[in-house]
Formats: sequence, C-alpha cells, structure tokens
Amino acid sequence: MYLLGRCRELVVPLGIILVLSLLGCSGSGDKAGPRTATSSVRSAEAVSLAQSGLLGDMDGDGQASVGDAIRILRIVVGLDPDDACADANENGSTDVGDAILVLRCVVGLDDWPIGECGGPVVTYEFVAKWGSQGSGDGEFYYPRGLAVDTDGNVYVTDSFNDRIQKFTDAGVFITKWGSWGSGDGQFSFPEDAAVDAAGNVYVADTHHACIQKFTSDGTFITKWGSKGAGDGQLRDPQGVAVDAAGNVYVADTENHRIQKFTNTGIFITKWGSEGAGDGQLRDPRGVAVDPAGDVYVADTHNFRIQKFSGNGTFITKWGSQGFGDGQFGPLSEVAVDADGNVYVAGGADYIQKFTSTGTFITKWGSQGFGDGQFSSPSGVAVDADGNVYIADQNYNRIQKFRPVEP
Repeated sequence: MYLLGRCRELVVPLGIILVLSLLGCSGSGDKAGPRTATSSVRSAEAVSLAQSGLLGDMDGDGQASVGDAIRILRIVVGLDPDDACADANENGSTDVGDAILVLRCVVGLDDWPIGECGGPVVTYEFVAKWGSQGSGDGEFYYPRGLAVDTDGNVYVTDSFNDRIQKFTDAGVFITKWGSWGSGDGQFSFPEDAAVDAAGNVYVADTHHACIQKFTSDGTFITKWGSKGAGDGQLRDPQGVAVDAAGNVYVADTENHRIQKFTNTGIFITKWGSEGAGDGQLRDPRGVAVDPAGDVYVADTHNFRIQKFSGNGTFITKWGSQGFGDGQFGPLSEVAVDADGNVYVAGGADYIQKFTSTGTFITKWGSQGFGDGQFSSPSGVAVDADGNVYIADQNYNRIQKFRPVEP
C-alpha cells in the first residue's frame, strides 16, 4: 500500500509535465508534429544536452529533477531533438517510461543515478604525424582529402601539388601519381578521394569537373564528368564516396546536389537543390556512406550534416552555426566508421564525433601547431580499427589518432 501511494504521487506532476511539454514552455525547441518513440528524426539543433553522462540527467547537473523529466517528455512529443541520455530505462527508445523513472528517483522510489549513458566516453589519443610543406615525397601543399583502404593504407589528395600520395598507416611513403594538366591521370586541384572494396581509388578532380578512377598503385582506369548542370555533369565536385556495392557518390558542390553513379561512371540518380530546407544543400563539400548504405553530406554553408538513404530520401539532419558541441562553421568533410559513427571536420580547429542519428559523442583538438592541434582541418578518414586520420591542411601534414576508453 505504501508503494502504491507513492506511485500515485507521480500522477499529478506527470500530468503537469505533459501539459508543459505540449505547450512548449519548459525550454527552446522547434515545433514539430508528434513522433513515435522509436523515431530517429532530429531537429537542426541536434546536440547532446546531457553533459554529466548520467542516464536521465538532461540538464547535466548530476541530479534527478522534474526538469529532467520535462526535457524527456519534450523529446517524446517532438519539441526537442533526441538525446542518448534520455533513454533512462534503456529500452532502446525515448518514451514516457523514461520520464516516469526519473520522477521515481526524484521522490525516492528508485535509486539515483540510474546509470551511465553510452558507457565509457571514448577519447582520442595522438599517435603519429607526417608531412611538411613542399613537393617532395611525403611533403604536401594544401592536403585536402583522405581515404583509407582495407589494408590500412592512407591516400591523400595533395591539392596544390595536383597529385595523390599513398602511405602506410604509420606515414611511410609508398607511391604517388598525378601532375597538373588535363590528360588522363592529371589533375587540377584534386580535393577528395575514396577507395572501394577492391582497392580502386576515385578522385574528385575539382577544377576539371570530373571523377577519375585508378588502381591502388595509381594506374589510370577511367574518368567521367564534364562542366555543367545536366545529369552526370559537375561543377567543382569537392567530395566523393563509395558504398559497399561500389556505387559512387559525388558532392557536386556548385550545383548544390549529390549525384550517384556506378563504379564506371554511369549516372544513376541525383538529389538536392540550393536552399536550407530538408534535402536542400548549400555548397556541399563532403560525402560519406555508412555500412547500411545511408549517405551523410557535409552541407557546408547550411552548417549542418544531412543524412539520406542511398537513393536520396531525406532521413535526418543536425547542426547549426556556432562553436558549441554539435555546431559548425563552414563544413569541410565527413567520415563514417564501421559502427556508423560520424566524424566531422567543419570550420573549427577540432574534430567532432556523433552517433548515426546526430547525438554528440565527443570532440578533440584545438588551434595550434602541437601534436593533436590543428589549423583548419579539412579531411577526415577512419580505418577498420577506429583510428582517425586528419588532413591538417594549413600545416601541410597528416595526423593520426587512436580511440582510448578510460
């Protein structure tokens, strides 16, 4: 009877919380229609609100409160973006039960804290760096893009040197190819590279408005594209990615769209137009594909990441302009690891990591020339072991980091 009485005490505050949530008077958030508890759709302000790392602690103060329950219910009804720490009962979704559990802790029916959200926070440790300004082997002049093959070899688009350089994962020089010019295997400011499962390398040859394909040692295979706005035509393509089936996605930057091709350059589909709405883009630069075939786009001057299906159907978005967690300057590049986590280099001297639905996980880096510091990092790639490679373009070097659990 005592327990029943205490549970009844939750009914009134729960009712008040629900009213406040529906009225939107407990905090900021874009109005949105109701969503199911399993929806992963997030607003453009999708940043992690819970900073203590405790399940249910939505304001980050380390305590259970009515305010935390209000925040959870705002997520349930679609007023606020989802947050990994909102799943207090750990059932895989954000629902009313999460708010009830927090309230039970408030009135002493359950013990607080409930647990940690997401487990131990992974940080990134500096491992190695290589490169300096120049045109010799292992030197760079404005390195922009990165790709890693299944053996861990690293490919760098050495943009102002108009070439590709290939290294071991420790930075030992292997080979290079390319020079300035308009012939096969020549470039004019290549900005990005991608590698397929067979080890073939695709290069976004930006000023030539084409994609060039090579073997892993730099032997030219084919190329496609020309300047224009028609299907298969490109204007300053700055990003390229390949999915598990070998389909090639191109960030067609000045046409404000993504184009999809076969691995021989046959046009499949396209999506995007200039604007700030869902599925619209402004100067997209980076593109990446996760193991499920979903496509992530660095929507540069909308200061956000957009996620699409492989055929261009809009799924979700996150980000806004600024320097906080989950905020960006003009975006440079996006990469995805084997678990679907998303890494973003964008307008600041640090790297941010998110879940596949845009929940902020961590960030690292600061402005400077030291190990682990950056000046306008432009490229990011992740190998099969979770090691992260960064093209630190203004310092003409590559830096490598490894994940570390506390």
